[in-house]
Amino acid sequence: MLKRSMIGTTLLGVMLMAVSPAMASAGNGKPGEVGANTAAIVAGEAASKKTASVDIVSAPNNASAAPASAEALAAQVAKLGASIGSAARPRLKQFLENVRDQANASIGAPNFSSEDALNVSKSLQYAIKLAKDAEAANDETLWNDTPFIAYAVPPLSPELRKPDTLPEDGEVGDRLSIIAAQGEVEAASFILAPLENVGSVTFATYDLSGEGGTIPASAIDLRVVKNWYQGGTAWYSYFGDSSKSVLVPELLLHDETLIRVDDERQGNSLRVDYPEGSQYIDISSVSTAKFDYYSAPVEDSPSLLPIGLKQGAAKQMWLTFKVPAGTAAGVYNGTIGITADGAPAGRIKLQIRVLPFELPAPKTYYDLNKDFYVMLYHGSRLKEGLAATKGNTALVETRLLNEYRNMAEHNVLNIPGPLYSAADKNTFLRQLQLMQQAGLDLDPLFGVKQTYPTYSFYTQYINYMKAKQTYEANPTEANKQEMDKFYTNWRKGINDYLPTLDDAINVASQFLGHNRLYFDGWDEAGWDMLQFQQEIWSYLQDKGYKVFATGNQSHLNLNVKENYLNWVGEPTRERAAQWHAFGDDKMITNYAFPHTGPENPDLMRQRHGLWVYKANYDATYNYEYYGSPNNIWNDNSFNVFRSFSLVYPTKTDVIDTIAWEGVREGIDDIRYATKLKQVAADALASGRQDRIAAANQALAWLEDADERSTNQDLLRLEMIRHILHMLDLEHAQ
Repeated sequence: MLKRSMIGTTLLGVMLMAVSPAMASAGNGKPGEVGANTAAIVAGEAASKKTASVDIVSAPNNASAAPASAEALAAQVAKLGASIGSAARPRLKQFLENVRDQANASIGAPNFSSEDALNVSKSLQYAIKLAKDAEAANDETLWNDTPFIAYAVPPLSPELRKPDTLPEDGEVGDRLSIIAAQGEVEAASFILAPLENVGSVTFATYDLSGEGGTIPASAIDLRVVKNWYQGGTAWYSYFGDSSKSVLVPELLLHDETLIRVDDERQGNSLRVDYPEGSQYIDISSVSTAKFDYYSAPVEDSPSLLPIGLKQGAAKQMWLTFKVPAGTAAGVYNGTIGITADGAPAGRIKLQIRVLPFELPAPKTYYDLNKDFYVMLYHGSRLKEGLAATKGNTALVETRLLNEYRNMAEHNVLNIPGPLYSAADKNTFLRQLQLMQQAGLDLDPLFGVKQTYPTYSFYTQYINYMKAKQTYEANPTEANKQEMDKFYTNWRKGINDYLPTLDDAINVASQFLGHNRLYFDGWDEAGWDMLQFQQEIWSYLQDKGYKVFATGNQSHLNLNVKENYLNWVGEPTRERAAQWHAFGDDKMITNYAFPHTGPENPDLMRQRHGLWVYKANYDATYNYEYYGSPNNIWNDNSFNVFRSFSLVYPTKTDVIDTIAWEGVREGIDDIRYATKLKQVAADALASGRQDRIAAANQALAWLEDADERSTNQDLLRLEMIRHILHMLDLEHAQ
């Protein structure tokens, strides 16, 4: 289902840190207010009829950094001098000396500006921290003769990793550690802090060996995290601010040259590989020109290409590891070899601990017998693709299969279907086939057809209601004829529409082999539109079919309620209880807390994971996979909003982002919690007191754990600890 009103108006990670990230906390104030503990985004129901939630964002600590004084700069130079004196690594020492000399030259230059002072101060801070972190490694042989220093960092961090900053939540090292269930996809990350310019850095991955055998190197996908310029609210909000651009990490690329970043103009260019030759096009100037990814061939490389390094500009690398199904539990070790300009430049040691279980499909927190659905608004539809390409079936189906597979690989299995119409029956069925082929779950099928005829009949309904009031106030023959005219038109629309619903039911249920079908109510409907649909909702429900729609608290007052409500804004147990009280068939989810757009992977993990799960919700259903009415690559082409993008489309595929990886981890958090509750349920039914005690302890911990302020990696670790403890007791004699 497209968001009509929005468009129409405008891991466990690596080196886990025992901290509560600032972005993990949110206030409990009303929309438009900041609670006492707010450190991130507070999203609630907007006062406008669009019901898009409002982001209230605290400014980053360094957002208004003042230029350093002459005394402060002198103190920084002196501090760097002390670091130089104690530096044991020759190439690091040379880098520190270069920074010191450049700083002194800049400070002594005529017309030394406040902006120059700020830049010099930042470079000095960077160098001082790098020297301190390297010394803390307690291994002078580590990165001793390499053109960079490497940090191991948590991949899904709320920390905004820019080239001119070094991680506060990482440490200098050469080891990445991952814990993953069998068949799970997990991420790891490291940062290279260059001591000098390097034209070409390449990486070689090798098989991992362990007590359970070998995991092939093909299980590892290595990409570079691309920093690029986005709208002024980037990282923190989906609302737009075209008055400025800020540098943020977002894209996961195999070919970092796909995007060219211009720091001077603070903008980006995108490489388009036309048949006659490649060219870079500006994607940062505000423009209403629509970008056609079908006709403008953009593609990332299928594997990692060499990267370049610039002295003093840190670069983050992202490793995605997919544990092959059936991999035996145990510890596996491997390496990633690094070459810089053709010379060996060290290696990263990779250790994977494979857990002795697979993750189940997610279930709801409040009832292990109920599925938790993972949904996402999207525009990945065959009908629209064929229209856009003038019938290029091969191209459109290739794109759709890749997009559907990408969604499935990120745990998003319940996306809404193509919306049936008799005129496009074959297209409808073909899209369902493609969805099945990609591994998506079509039971139930959400979005079979809309629960309303065309808008013109809604207009007839409204006119009838007004004419009825007029006639009742003044019962003349003329007023009666006017009322009857609108009534006849309205009733004809409804009566003609009901058979089309039956047709959709017959076609969909025959193809799927089941009748668990959900029909799509008008998006963000006002009260009159809700009343207009009541008859059709009742018609479907009387036949055993179901309805879902977006909405808010007003839906509590409907006589005929939808079966599945996507309630805008913050997920709370109070809202879930209100909706569930109307019947066992009532499901609730949420969106716009926030919409997609913010690049922060930790935020996306929280809001699509344990936050909504522990609020006793039945699903996550956010807006959207990717979308912009104009240029999807231009963050400032959407006026009020930024581009809603978890991925970026190429001609045949999509490019992942760190936010999209955060969504996957959030759903995996729910799957781990589901596993914990399933193992605990078995233990409680065992009759053994030791297992029962362990189960009660695990369940009590899960209930008491504060998912809204605790580091999500630590929550994952504790879930794993409880699961393994209960499994050990289960297998004990």
